[in-house]
Amino acid sequence: MRAFAPLLLLGAIMMCIVGMTYEQPVTAEVSSSATQPLQANVTETIAITATWNGQENGTIDLGNLLADNIEKKWEGGDTHEQVHTYSNVPIDLYVRAAGDLQSESNSISLDLLKYADYGQNVAKASFTTSYVKVLSGWGPPSQYQHLTAPVDLFLTVPFATPPGLYTTTIFHAAVQEGGTAPTTP
Repeated sequence: MRAFAPLLLLGAIMMCIVGMTYEQPVTAEVSSSATQPLQANVTETIAITATWNGQENGTIDLGNLLADNIEKKWEGGDTHEQVHTYSNVPIDLYVRAAGDLQSESNSISLDLLKYADYGQNVAKASFTTSYVKVLSGWGPPSQYQHLTAPVDLFLTVPFATPPGLYTTTIFHAAVQEGGTAPTTP
């Protein structure tokens, strides 16, 4: 047994060393508060809307018109057409139309439907079926705010245009400033 005494002593010393380096598992302490960091990464957001007479994405109703070959104007603003940006980065704004104004069996040529202004004195131009840039580097607005651009609309109804309801669709689209021009919708 004496021969094993040094080994037992060495074993006891090893157990003490291991015991001193052993850590107890973490346990919760009683506390009246707790703190944690929180993070949220806000990404680039492009958000626009169009309003007619204050109604978001509402039907643009030009009313009853005479076929008198005289260009009529609807000045952009609260009671007519406006585009709003809620984007958090500068945007380029584009516009297009679906095509000619169509009734059941007749049409009014798209080149007779025009737009202008956009709050930046954009020159009057006919709508096209391809997107055309009307504003560059627009915005962003201050936090909790939006920016508004009035859109002037013009339409000439040619002589002898048959009566009926004529429709088309106007599209506004936005991309981050300097981005690729939209192709859809």
